[in-house]
Parts: sequence; structure tokens; C-alpha cells
Amino acid sequence: MQITTIKIYGFGKFHDTTIELPDQFTLLYGENEAGKSTLVAFITSLLFGFETAKHRYAMYRPKAGSQYGGELYFTHDQTKYWLKRVGGTHGGKVTFRNLTTDTLLTKDDLSQLLQPLNKELFYQIFCFGERELQAVFNLTRFDLVKRIQRIGAIGSENWIGLTQKLTATAGEIYKPRGRVQPLVRLLHEYDDLTAKITAAKAQFQQYQTLQIDAQQTSSDLTAVQKQLTQLTHQQDQYQRLISLYPQYQQFKNDTPVQTAKPISTADWQKATRLTTTVKQLQSDLATQTETVKQQKATQVASDAQQFYTAHQQTIDQLAGQLPAMQQSQQQQHQTEAQLAQLEQQLTALNQQYGSALTDLNPLTPSEQQQIEAAFDQQQHLSIERDSRADQRQAHQKTFAQLQQQADTDTSSGMSLKWLVAGVGVVLVALFALSGVLKTIGGILGIGIAAYGIFKPIISGNQQSAIDSQLALLSSQLDEDRQQLANLDQQLIDADAQVTQFGADHHLQGFAPERWLDLQTDISQYQAATAQQNALQAQHDQTSQKSQSFLAQWQFAADVIGLAGSSDQQLQQLSQFLSDRRDEGQRLHWANESLTTSTKRQDQLQQQLETQQAALTQLLDQYGLTTFTAFETRYQQDQATAQQNERLKVLNAQLSQADRQILDAAASQTVLEQTSQKIHVQYLEKQQQQSELLTQSSQQHYQLQQLASSDKYQALLQHQADLQTEINGLTDDWLTKKLLINWIDQTLINASQGRQPKIIKVAERYFQALTGNRYRQINFTDATVQVIREDDLTFDVGELSSGTAEQLYVALRFAFTKVMADVIAMPIIIDDAFVNFDRSRTKAALTMLKQLAQTSQIIYLTANHDNLALVDAHEVYQLAGKSV
Repeated sequence: MQITTIKIYGFGKFHDTTIELPDQFTLLYGENEAGKSTLVAFITSLLFGFETAKHRYAMYRPKAGSQYGGELYFTHDQTKYWLKRVGGTHGGKVTFRNLTTDTLLTKDDLSQLLQPLNKELFYQIFCFGERELQAVFNLTRFDLVKRIQRIGAIGSENWIGLTQKLTATAGEIYKPRGRVQPLVRLLHEYDDLTAKITAAKAQFQQYQTLQIDAQQTSSDLTAVQKQLTQLTHQQDQYQRLISLYPQYQQFKNDTPVQTAKPISTADWQKATRLTTTVKQLQSDLATQTETVKQQKATQVASDAQQFYTAHQQTIDQLAGQLPAMQQSQQQQHQTEAQLAQLEQQLTALNQQYGSALTDLNPLTPSEQQQIEAAFDQQQHLSIERDSRADQRQAHQKTFAQLQQQADTDTSSGMSLKWLVAGVGVVLVALFALSGVLKTIGGILGIGIAAYGIFKPIISGNQQSAIDSQLALLSSQLDEDRQQLANLDQQLIDADAQVTQFGADHHLQGFAPERWLDLQTDISQYQAATAQQNALQAQHDQTSQKSQSFLAQWQFAADVIGLAGSSDQQLQQLSQFLSDRRDEGQRLHWANESLTTSTKRQDQLQQQLETQQAALTQLLDQYGLTTFTAFETRYQQDQATAQQNERLKVLNAQLSQADRQILDAAASQTVLEQTSQKIHVQYLEKQQQQSELLTQSSQQHYQLQQLASSDKYQALLQHQADLQTEINGLTDDWLTKKLLINWIDQTLINASQGRQPKIIKVAERYFQALTGNRYRQINFTDATVQVIREDDLTFDVGELSSGTAEQLYVALRFAFTKVMADVIAMPIIIDDAFVNFDRSRTKAALTMLKQLAQTSQIIYLTANHDNLALVDAHEVYQLAGKSV
């Protein structure tokens, strides 16, 4: 598998990010917190599913609010795939598509494609980082050896942990050189107690003598029991031979029957299969023949279709014109609708104006300007005359007011009221005021009195001014009268000009103020009339063309059923042509179906002949002509085979000794008599056994009585208790040790299953990483050894931490390469060489490029120096672009 494009909607710190990986080897560079581990988690999550809320920190929910998930574009087995996974239940909602075949796939198809991998197995095989190395060096030297030796076993870390736990628990129970362990302590105590019991027994002389007699009785009892076993075997043998004697006599002289050429079961199954196939093919052939017959009966064209076929050239030529005629007919309907609309418009204008619009022509622009100017002149003269008339009226009113004022001023002398008022103000000021107010009041009173005295003089001056104004107004009134007369004459001339214009353009029947507004309706009327004439001519031409087209179809009028209006006839023609196309297509399909059925019939006939030939050839091998005879012969051969098999079974049940006994016996009665004698001997030995058992029981009872002292019994009871406790601890210890041995052997076997190839590849990698200082890797039952160039051998525990780490890396690369030959997945390495010097880092990257020839390599690093060790096009910066 090669990942070509990574699109992240939202995952951890990434959002709306696209990473292109066109090469088999890519170095992704990013500083700390650039998202390298997040990118590894995204790839594995998209392939195998998002983590659940139980591991919420491993879910990498986006912080920027983007949609959770993304896409992967990858190729697998030369097929392109597109995978999309977004947030959802059960690891996320998956959309999976085969881009090569453009086929939508399912989540199960993705799991099938990735089998047998899951997320844990993918991390163990194809993901490799500094944490794995650090985990190794956090263990003991022994654990390091175990971990490297079992690198080929999936999940070995858990099994090794269990082994260590079981080893520690078993060591708490028993150690060969231990002192304080429970089982060690109880075994020492048991040895001491056994010595005490032995000393106690030695004190009883009678006990020892009785013990010798009991041992002799036990020996005699053992011999009798052995004899009983032999007699029981003989008794069973003779009983078995008695039952087999008749069959032995029956088959004694028989020999296996052999036919010239028995029919084998395989040939019988083949003949049965061929016979069944022939019958099925005969049935299928009969059915197919009937189908062909029915299809031929239905493949008959109608009269209309036959007529069409006979005149196809003419009909097809006319049919080619039909769409244009149908379009013309649609335009004809539109024309009729327009004519009706125009007729309605003209009718409305005629109703509004009568027939007067017929003789009217619209005014030209210059004529409209002329009449507009005349109307403007009339309006201007009328306004000006009204203004002059109002002005003359105002002048007359002013003249009358001045004339009345002049008459009033002429008849008046000194004004007494002003004089009296002035005197009154002076008196008030003299007697009622003081200071400045008195002075002001006196001056004011004197002024008022003076105005009353000199008022006639002032009025005389005003009268002269009024007379002057009256003379001027009289002159203006004469001028106004003359201007009004001129304006009246101009208005009469303007009206005559408008009247003459109306007569010249036949507008006398309309009010002058409507003449300009009337021009729009006149123009519309004339335009509608012209459009009506043009549309009517077009309508007549289209109708004539349609009639001419329909006339060409008259040769097929009876077949088609042409009748009715032009629309109906065009519809009938369209329906006729559609029916012919449908029937022609149906006949074409029927012909193809008939061809297919006929081909199928021929195939069935050929298959039938082939199967019949094969069956005949098989029957000829046995000189038979029918399957019935073949079946009868086979049953006979089977009966003979069964008889021979029974004889073989009987022979298998009889040993050479059995045959000698059966051959020596003259009859079955002799065997029965011998069996009876053996039975009598068995009863005698059984009686002897019973006597010896009684004697042994008495002797053991006496021994127990002799050993019935309290001290001896206490020692025996203590011994029994110790035995029970020791047995329990021993069972527990053995169970743990056996389980440890089973786990160890299972892990060793799992590693050694691929060990030769892994070691061969690992040696090459280890040489490259160490600058050819080491040339060989050996696995033993206890450890891993490496051989240096000077033939010195080192256990892994004797290596420096750096060299041991390189050995682990070489083994891991070797295992990854071997597994990649079976499951080609991308190999993801997250800064696994941070403790390597520059030369060994360069060697490791060169090794990765070689590994990239078979598997895609994605190497993530925060070390900027690594960029100089690879080509520029192989580097991608997590900041967003290739460098």
C-alpha cells in the first residue's frame, strides 16, 4: 500500500491540511509540537477507526472547530482507493471508494483489505519510534534479551510480562538453594520427621519380624494376582475365539475374489454425474427448443409495419420534414394568438375613436414640434393677456385711491387734535415729571403741537406728489389698454393657426388638447394594422405549406388513418412513426433474443453430444453399453469388495497364536471345554487370593497394633499433614513452572518460524549500522549473540547501550521487511534515530531508502540535520510545503 494524499478536515492541531506523498520515501520535518505524532495517529485512525471516549486524549478532537476526520488517497495492488472517515459511532463514519473501477465500497470491504491487521498489530509491526527503544532500555538485561529474541512474536510484551510475574510468584514458593521459601522449609521438616519415624520403628523387634512376613505375603499375593490376570486374558481369548470359530471355518479356505476389471468408485461417480448431466441437458434442450419456437411465432410484423417497410424510403424522407412542420404548426398557433390579440386591440381603438383613426396619419416630429410651439404660443399669450389685465386693474384701483386721497387733503386746514395733544403733553411734563423726564416730555409736547400747526403746509407738498402719480398712472392705463388690444389680436391669430393645422391634418373632430395624446394611439393603430397584415400573410403561407405536406402523405392515409384538422393529422403522423419505431425496436430485440436463444440451443446440443460421448467412452472402458448395466456391474463389484473386506477384518482380529489355537481345535466344543478348564483354574487362584488377602490384612492389623504408641502415632499424623501441605505447594509451583515453560517455548517457536530470513536480513542491516564491525547474529536458547569482525562473540548483555539499540533496530527493520513481503503497508518511523551519530543516521536513512523499494517509508523527524542526508524532493515540511 502507498499513501499518496492526506487531507485533514480537523484532527488535533491540524485543520484544512493537505499533504502530498508522491514518493515511496518521504521525510516529514517539523519542530517540536509540529504535529508529527498527531499525523501518525491520524493515519492509523483513518485506516482502523477513531479512539472512543474511554481514551479521549487519543481521540485528537480538533481545537479550531473544524469537522472531525479527513481523507486518504492510496494505492493497493495497483488499484487506487479513496477513504473518508469522519466523526461517528463505532470508530467513525466511513466512505470508501475504488477509484480505478469507480465503485462504492463498504466498511467491511476496508476491514477485508487490511486483514489480518488491526490498529494494535499495525503499531507493533509498521510503526516504530524512540519510545519503543526507550521502553526496551527501561527493562533489565535479561528482559532485553527476551524482548529481542521474541521480536517475531506478536504481543510478546504481554506474554513476557506474565512470564516474569509467574517466575517471581514461583520463586516465592520454592528455590533450589533457598532457605526461607515455604516449600523448602517444609521439605527440610519432612526429612527430619521421617528420620524420627524410622528410629521409632526400630525399637520394635516383633514389628520387624512381622513386617518380613507381611512382605512375603504381599509377594505371594502379587504372584497370584499376576496368574489371575493371565487366566483372565486366556479366558477372554477363548471366549472371543469361540464366537469367531464359525466365521473362521467359513472363510478358512476362502481367498479374496478378484474381478477382471472392477469399476472404481470414482468412475461410478463420474458415470452417475455424466448421466445426470445428460438428462439435465436433454431437459434444458427441450425447454430451449420450445422457447425458440415461441419466439419465432411472436416475431411477426403488423400490417402497418409491413407497409412501413415497403415504403420506408418515402416515409423516412417525409418523416424528416415532420419536426419542422410541427414547429411551423406551433408557430401557426402563436400567429393565430397574435392575430386575435391584434384584432382585439384594433377593435378597442375603433370603439374608442370610431372609424376616424383609419384616415389619420401620425404627425411627424417636425409637425409635433410645430403644433407644440403653437400650443405654447397660445398658452403664453393667454397668460400674458391675463397678467396685463390684472396689471391694468391694479393701476385703475391705485388711480381711484390716489384721486380720493387728493380730494380729502384739499378740504382740511390746521389740525386741532394734534395741537391739543401737544399742549396736553407739555402740561403733564411741567407738572407731573421732573428732571430729564420733564425736559423730554416738554420737547415731545412741543413737537406734537408744532405738527398740528404746520400740517396744512405738509399736506400741500403731498398733494403735488399725488398729482404727479395720477398723471403717471393715467399714462400707464392708456398703455395697458393698447397692449391688451394687441394681445387679443395675437390670440385670435394663434387660434386661427391651430384651427388651420387641425384642418390640414383632419383633426377637427378632436379637441386640440387631445391631438398630441392621440398620436400614440394613431401610431399603435397603424402598427397593429401593418402587423396584422404581415401575420395574416405568414399564416396563409404556413397553412398552404402544411396542406402541401399533408397532401404528400395521402398515399398512406388509410394505413395511418389521417383525418381531422392539421394538428390532428400531424399528431397522427407522429404517433404512426413512434409506433413504427417502437415495433421496429421490439422486432429488433425479438430478433436478438431469438439469435441468443438459437445460439443457446446450439450450445446445449453441443454440450449434450459432448457429455453423451464422454459417457459412451466411459462405458466402453468396461465393455458396457448402458448405464443400467454399468450400475448393476458396479453393485456386484461392491458386494465382492465387501466380502473381501470382511475377510480382511477377520484376519486382522486373529493373531498367530489365535490361528494356532483355532487350527488345533477339532471343533467348537473343544474350545469350550478348554475355556471351562481355564475357568476352574481361575476360581482356584481366586480362592488362594482371598486367603492371602485375609492373611495380609491380619498382618497389617498386627503391625498397626505394634505401632500404636502415642509418640509414633503423633509422628505419623504430623507426617501426613506435612505430605498434604507439601503436595499443595508442589502442585502450585509445578503449575506455574509448566506455564512459564509453555509460554517461553511458544514465543521461541513463534520467533524461530521466521527466524532464518529475519536473521539474514538483520545481519545485513546490522553490518551497515555498525560500519561493518559486526558480521553475524546467532540465536541460542538463552540469549542473542553477535560476532564481531575479529571473530569475538558477545552476548547482547555485553554490548554497549548504543550497539544494543542498533541491534534492536536492525532486527526490527528485518522483521518489518519480512512482514512487508506478505502485508505491504506503509512503514512509519517517528524519530527512532535520535541517539545515533551522524554517520550511523546516514546509514540508517540509506537503509530506509532500500527498504522503500518494497514498502512506502514515512520518516518523521525534528532534527534539521537530517534534511541534508536526503534529496530535496523527498522532504516535506509540516509547515505546509515541500522543500
